Amino acid sequence: MSQKDIMKDWFKELPSEQPSPDFKVKVMQRVMTEWTSNPIKYQPIISRKGWWTLLFIAILTTSVLFMLHASMPTGTVAPSQTKSLFGLDFSLLFAPVNHLFVKLNNISPAVAIGALAIIALWFFDQLFVKTVRR
Repeated sequence: MSQKDIMKDWFKELPSEQPSPDFKVKVMQRVMTEWTSNPIKYQPIISRKGWWTLLFIAILTTSVLFMLHASMPTGTVAPSQTKSLFGLDFSLLFAPVNHLFVKLNNISPAVAIGALAIIALWFFDQLFVKTVRR
């Protein structure tokens, strides 16, 4: 007889263990006593201060981009007529920003809504994953 067969016979000889009839009740009582002594408080993932900070950054970024876009020359303007900021000509520096706004204006609404939907789904997925890990 091999060792494996001996182990099988030994396990067959062991009596089957059954939990006591009130096992579920005892477990739930212990869980509830633990929960009442240490209840889980709701804590948001992003605090109120964090939301205000994000709002401030978004408003600041948007206003800076619009100011830069407004200071850019439109169409074919002679170099002598270009706008300057504080007396300095930043047209070469602001050209990528202007190019970005031109490209954003040419996006179809369906594509923009689709992109925003994908970003929103990714954001909510990340929130869900962080919530589940806690």
